[in-house]
Amino acid sequence: MTLFSYNRFLVHLLLVLFGLVIATLSQSDATEVSQRWGPYRPNLYFGVRPQVPDTLLMGLMWADGENPNNLLETLRYTCEQDESISYGWSLYDTLTGGIQETVDRRNHVNITTKFIKTPDGKGWAMRVQGVPLADMKSNVRTVVIFHLAMEDSPSAYDLEGHNQSISCSQSTAIIFDRRRSGICSGIAPTLGDFEIQIFENRDSKIIEDLSVISIQVPQDKIWQAADIFRKYTKNPFNHEQNKEGNTHFLKITFEGAFAVDFIYSSASQTKPLGPEGIRSKITSLETWFPSQFRKVFPLTAPFQTKQHESFAQALLSNLMGGLGFFHGDSKADLSHAIEYEETDLNFWEKAESAHKRATITTTKPASLLSHTPSRPFFPRGFLWDEGFHLLPILEWDLDLGITVIRSWLALMDEDGWIGREQILGPEARSKVPEQFQVQYPHYANPPTLLVLLSPLILSKIQNPASYNGHPTRYLTADSSSALLKELYPLLTKHYNWFRRTQAGNFTEAYPRPENAVAGEAYRWRGRTPSHTLTSGLDDYPRAQPPHPGELHVDALAWVIAAAGALERISQFIGAHADATIYAQHRSNGLRNLEALHWNDSEGMYCDATISSGSFEHVCHLGYVSLIPFLLGLISPTHPRLTKVLDSLSDPERLWSPFGIRSLSRQNQYYGKDEDYWRGAIWINLNVLIVRQLHNLATQAGSEKKRARRLAQELRKNLVKTVYDNWERTGFVWEQYDDKTGEGRRSRAFTGWTATVILLLGMDLEDRNGRGMPSGSWWRTNRGIRTGSGLWVEVLVLTVGLMGLVWYFRRRLLGLWRDRRGLRGRRPS
Repeated sequence: MTLFSYNRFLVHLLLVLFGLVIATLSQSDATEVSQRWGPYRPNLYFGVRPQVPDTLLMGLMWADGENPNNLLETLRYTCEQDESISYGWSLYDTLTGGIQETVDRRNHVNITTKFIKTPDGKGWAMRVQGVPLADMKSNVRTVVIFHLAMEDSPSAYDLEGHNQSISCSQSTAIIFDRRRSGICSGIAPTLGDFEIQIFENRDSKIIEDLSVISIQVPQDKIWQAADIFRKYTKNPFNHEQNKEGNTHFLKITFEGAFAVDFIYSSASQTKPLGPEGIRSKITSLETWFPSQFRKVFPLTAPFQTKQHESFAQALLSNLMGGLGFFHGDSKADLSHAIEYEETDLNFWEKAESAHKRATITTTKPASLLSHTPSRPFFPRGFLWDEGFHLLPILEWDLDLGITVIRSWLALMDEDGWIGREQILGPEARSKVPEQFQVQYPHYANPPTLLVLLSPLILSKIQNPASYNGHPTRYLTADSSSALLKELYPLLTKHYNWFRRTQAGNFTEAYPRPENAVAGEAYRWRGRTPSHTLTSGLDDYPRAQPPHPGELHVDALAWVIAAAGALERISQFIGAHADATIYAQHRSNGLRNLEALHWNDSEGMYCDATISSGSFEHVCHLGYVSLIPFLLGLISPTHPRLTKVLDSLSDPERLWSPFGIRSLSRQNQYYGKDEDYWRGAIWINLNVLIVRQLHNLATQAGSEKKRARRLAQELRKNLVKTVYDNWERTGFVWEQYDDKTGEGRRSRAFTGWTATVILLLGMDLEDRNGRGMPSGSWWRTNRGIRTGSGLWVEVLVLTVGLMGLVWYFRRRLLGLWRDRRGLRGRRPS
């Protein structure tokens, strides 16, 4: 090899290696683009939109086609708590798509919607398949209606003054060897030129060909697609058809089994989808998703069955299928009335009077990307819920989780407040009673984004091999540091706002124990005699009547845990002075946890109030008294640990065959009144209890063996409870009855109930006395190849090969010089 040919080879090799690195890095950029389109209207059985405000909204409707008179009363569109219909994603991934199955017993049809996206994120397709139910005749008729509406955006005018628009028409043609029956074309600055084509399956029996209804609708009504369709159908002559209207309905009537495709393509798209491409992508998805799930969430005994795997995949799929993009204004009371400081003895009455006379502000429109607790009942973002939602999401798709966290933090005002319930726009408000629509900037919520998620993100950064999900951009040294430095000031601002607005009263007006640290205790604002909604545990019993001198043990515990999380982040990014401050906050908080809230005779942590001028504990055994434990504030050698475990494991108080009760069955309020957090089993806090028991079982301490046994039993009980209900009803539920284990209240509550996924993969077995694994608390660390690991491998390979190239180049150069007698000569 000549020196010239060798150098040419070297250049080619370096170009290939550089290409590998760039291709790997670009995976993360492609990930963000691929998130753009999705079924981000979770309140609908199937609704599509991009993560863009003031844009194209779409949704699927269907109805009984046997009798035209039944069309409107059998119309399906928004998710409802209806026993005649069951629905859910059997598999779904935010980046690629998924399959949702709906069994509609009233309309005698099984509707399957298959949604897939192109790799560049600019195109997508939806295949709607209908099959008559097995116990019905095969010629059942079904009306399918696809709805499109283009919102108006004041900022969306192009240089010629044209706003975004869409038009639809019948358009019969044979394309891709399939019959195209209609087409919609549109333009929007955020989407560019686009079109949606409708293809019918050649085997489908069509009773009524595609018809198009196009009308102009006021912007504040454009989201009310079902109502608009009903009004038009009842009185078509009162609505003028307008091909260029902003709202369109594409209607086809089928008999028997059918299939119809809706294919969206962008003018800038590299390769539009065709009907055959849909089939191949769906097949690939059906193969890839279970394989990827096993890598990210490997199940452990005794749940290594096909049934539990399907169950776990459905949980994750429906959690991600509940992801929504919301945009609109909201209602807030920004009056900052003096009564909201809640300093008077009857503060809740005065606060209510202030509420009634306050001028409610309609805020500027804002956007939020958030998972939702329940598609039919709570299709909007809830602050403390989202911290639980993202626990499995961060394992599956770290970049998606970070995007959601950023979206929530972007809602923070200049003081650090984030509304605990995000009701953005009229569509979201339609699901919320008017008295609950207004948000108050002195109302807090447990800071789960900080307490639960920031330690998890930091652990992934410190140990990238523990992450097995989608390729991520955040686990390199530079990107992880930049991420934490971006999030840190926002989390700090929110933490400081919480400490300031929820501070307990330490003035001389109220007596406090002498050994307490002044100023480090808290109480939830927004209290009434019957509720403390801001705590997240609505009707859990507190002091009666409420008192401005109250101190709430759970509020203090959340602050202690938040201080610990911020201490770790500040140390990691080199903010050592801040770390010292947070360490002091945590130390003072732990001291006051004992001084202010421990009641030795009751053997529990308790709220405190002022009664007859004296400091007094208010003790109600349940989740509130367990919050310090489940947040990890009770160490293996803690003097209170034995009593905490005694109460937790007592069947007469908290332990049940189905999970840990929210309130002791011996409590006077157990099962009374609203009975929301008064005995029922909630999965989110039970999962945290199992986590802490697991932590205790992996560390030295006198309660190690008992903690392991309790963790094993509780894990099995919780999984069985949720699984049995899912198998029987097709849904997971908001809460579970502590006496029967039956699901209660909202169905399809695949928000924080989905955290049971983490229990399915926990390894709690003590193998021959060697102890349990001490890696990730919900699964064993099996060293699976990861997206971040792939990047590291490519980088290491590149550096290693470059080193070898450099070494051999020196050797070859030496040989070349020897052959020409040049070695040892000086240049003349």
